[in-house]
Amino acid sequence: MKVMKHVVLGKNLLVALFVTFLIGCSGAESGSGGVSEEGLLVDGQFPITYVKRSTASLGNPTDGIRFNAGGDLYYRAIASASASELNITRGYTNGQGDVSDPEVSFDGTKIIFSMRGPNDSSWNVWEYTIASQQLRRVIEEDAVANLGDDVDPAYLPDGRIVFSSNRQQTSLALMQAENKEPYQYLDEYERERVIVLHRMNADGTDIEQISFNQSHDRNPTVLSTGEIMYSRWDHVGGRNHFPIFTMNPDGTNTFIFYGAFSPGNSFLHPRETEDGMVISDLMPLSGTNEGGGLYEVDVRNFSENNEVDPNYSGSRTQGQIEISPNPIPLGRTISTNGRFTTPYPLWDGSDRVLVSWTPYIEAEETNVLTGEEMEVEGTPAYGLYMYDPSKTTLRPLVLPSTGLAITDAIPIIPREAPNVISDKTVDADLAGRNMAILNVKSVYDTDSQNLMGNAMLVGSEDIPQLAGDPDLNNMKDPALTTAEQRPGRFIRITRAVPTPRGIDRESIGESMFEMQEIVGYAPLEPDGSFKLEVPADTPLGISVVDENGRAIQVHTNWVHVRPGETRTCNGCHSPRRGSALNGAGIAGNHPNTLLANDVESGESMAETATRLDPAKLILNTDLSFVDFWTDPAVRAVDANLEIDYSGLDTTIMTAPAGGVINYPEHIQPLWNKYCVACHNDPDSNNPVSAGLDLRNTTNARGRLQSYDELVIGDPLMDEDGLPIIRQMDEDSLELEVVREDPIVGGNNSRGGSRASFLMEVLYNEELRASQSVADIVTDHTTLLNASELRLVAEWIDLGAQYLNTPYELDAGDDGFYAISEIRSSISSLNFESYESNVHPLLVDWCAGCHQPFGGDGLTGPLNGDFEFSKFILTGSVEGDFNITASMIHDVTDPDNTALLERPSSDAIAPNPLHPQVEVANPAYPDNASTDPADPNYVPTDPADPGYIAPTIFVPIWETTSTEYQTVRSWILAGP
Repeated sequence: MKVMKHVVLGKNLLVALFVTFLIGCSGAESGSGGVSEEGLLVDGQFPITYVKRSTASLGNPTDGIRFNAGGDLYYRAIASASASELNITRGYTNGQGDVSDPEVSFDGTKIIFSMRGPNDSSWNVWEYTIASQQLRRVIEEDAVANLGDDVDPAYLPDGRIVFSSNRQQTSLALMQAENKEPYQYLDEYERERVIVLHRMNADGTDIEQISFNQSHDRNPTVLSTGEIMYSRWDHVGGRNHFPIFTMNPDGTNTFIFYGAFSPGNSFLHPRETEDGMVISDLMPLSGTNEGGGLYEVDVRNFSENNEVDPNYSGSRTQGQIEISPNPIPLGRTISTNGRFTTPYPLWDGSDRVLVSWTPYIEAEETNVLTGEEMEVEGTPAYGLYMYDPSKTTLRPLVLPSTGLAITDAIPIIPREAPNVISDKTVDADLAGRNMAILNVKSVYDTDSQNLMGNAMLVGSEDIPQLAGDPDLNNMKDPALTTAEQRPGRFIRITRAVPTPRGIDRESIGESMFEMQEIVGYAPLEPDGSFKLEVPADTPLGISVVDENGRAIQVHTNWVHVRPGETRTCNGCHSPRRGSALNGAGIAGNHPNTLLANDVESGESMAETATRLDPAKLILNTDLSFVDFWTDPAVRAVDANLEIDYSGLDTTIMTAPAGGVINYPEHIQPLWNKYCVACHNDPDSNNPVSAGLDLRNTTNARGRLQSYDELVIGDPLMDEDGLPIIRQMDEDSLELEVVREDPIVGGNNSRGGSRASFLMEVLYNEELRASQSVADIVTDHTTLLNASELRLVAEWIDLGAQYLNTPYELDAGDDGFYAISEIRSSISSLNFESYESNVHPLLVDWCAGCHQPFGGDGLTGPLNGDFEFSKFILTGSVEGDFNITASMIHDVTDPDNTALLERPSSDAIAPNPLHPQVEVANPAYPDNASTDPADPNYVPTDPADPGYIAPTIFVPIWETTSTEYQTVRSWILAGP
């Protein structure tokens, strides 16, 4: 989609700034006191530091690294509009560098920040000593400093420094240990190298990676407790937002702090207030230049907006309260009240906040789909202000400058250092093996979201209830409940596969998930507990599965534990406040079991079992259950259950190895053996074929067509036979094709086998898919054996990816996986040509729709059924280059790559999401006749095999401009 933006009311800015200045003019600016008798800082009688950057540096929360020349760090001795300012970094940047993310030491003597000079190859952490006006790069050695981009630094109370970086130091070392050539991995949009948290000594030595996420960890600060608080890009499947997380300074005890299930999408720049609250700006995932509303969050008493600590006795009824002077929409609708960014609450008892604010700048865009002018927000004009929420007044400190964004204001005021949290004492044996322990008291202990409750169950499954909570005493008593009556039977642990730069997007497939590997399985104990050894320093997924190996629930954020750490949680899916459900009165009491007398106080069943038999800590390759709880004197012992791969036909496939399941290797062979005899005609009205083609045929993009048949839902057509489209957001340009639920996946869960119609058919069981098996005429229940059904369920639960390895399928034969073996074509694409010729076209024509989208947390799922989630453009050239390259799988045939084939596709004619025009079909004969007796007769009925359409639909950009050919030529040109 092509859009053209132009500002139409520049005078709005001047009016807004004038009004702002007037409402903030009360209060003296002179005097040398600075502190009132009440201890409050008087007006602006304290120094501040802040940055001025190009407005082009204002990206989205999903942009971890952005460099635009013209950024510098500034200092004012008094926080006043009339005070002079000192450009601290001009001598190094010469106006051609960039600066971001300042922070002040606890004693108020130093400023730490991130800077990239005009001759630097990366962002580095720098420190400025105020009294001596001395600058120093914290990491002295160039070779070490340039291993990655280091941003968002903050002082730790023990003198060390926490920062975010894409150097990914430990992740690279773990790849090396697995005989893989190390690579810095990309975020879950395949755009940008992931920035995660690291720490180092004050002199830049002993750098250590302390967080492990598949997308960015941003904005670390230190709470008064000594914990690190930060914004995490939580992107697992359909979840796509930035909640607030915390961790200890050594990376242990990582936990979601607030915002998993609360209104809004991205909590960015969170800061602790003097009274233990958090102030954050809250914004959409994209489209607002990192600006949103100001919110105060009671993180100590609310884990979510509507999830309060049971012991809370205050009057507050919700966790988050907007404190903006006027409401600012949570979604991507226009905010006529402007937007806020980078708030910093003063710790002086006044509740005031230093903040950057832009008024609404009115602009218009021309939508070439409709030709209509659309009102949009123009380029923001951020200035610095002192905001008093109690009076809703903004007093200007630094007025906006043309082309610059003035942000990240920090008061230079000494404050008491936070508590020091010492590094955790860990198990040396586990740490030596790079392992850790996950100890969950009960997966049934969730919260008001009921994510592992009866809403997730099917058929006769049931979780006994007592006073509104799962009755764990009932479930774990063999006299009351058998194993078959418990819905959750196993735990499946998976791990994320780091996404290499330039990965072919076709290799990942249509999944909303990234590549994953299965680490292993363990029985879920009757009380819902598990305690297991898992890989450390690795993003892990957790699934509760039923007796057939189908996921009931998938944990919706990546979990990581540090080497030797034992991580104990009350339950799953989101934090609870108050005591654990499997706690006092329940834990330590295992009635009617063989181990009833061997329990120690407060133990879950998993803790008892693994203490008595440490071998139970080890994950299994297969689903294996042996009842060691039931006392035969009480009732018959539960039957053993074993689902392995022994039932796979090794004449048609090799069993998955290393937890890797690939569609061509492991799923297509099943269709070849059992299904293609019937499912071989996509156009058939025969109910046996069901219009489904599962043959082993390859489409133009080099992928098996059967895969697309299963995972891409058919478009819904209107009465004219055209696809139905809708706007995703009433006030945005984002559109989507309305589709039927695909056979694999669906609205309930893109990655869940129990929400997939395919599994319903194979089991002849109504599960959680939107379709029903009532009309299926063929019984499929005996088609696949238990091993094969397990394999299909695993493939779907992992996310229904095409491949779960980034390497060529024959890679690693020599025991080493080289970067050259990655399924990638980026090495043959020219970045400079892309930057100058292709990127401007894609931004102009495509970025109106192809932007990050995560929902507002109020109306439906965080990511919904976003059809453009595979091709994301934000304006960052490097990131956009990476994702563009991932849409190109064959540089010798550009027209059949996803980048050009999808906009040009005649599978939907006309394709409503890409402007198209009707032109003469070059294949239609010039002398065609509609007379059946004429030798040149061409049938007019589309159902006739000899029919040729007289016209076809092709993209506007292919027929009326050179855009298509420009992109095509870039692909063909090579390096």
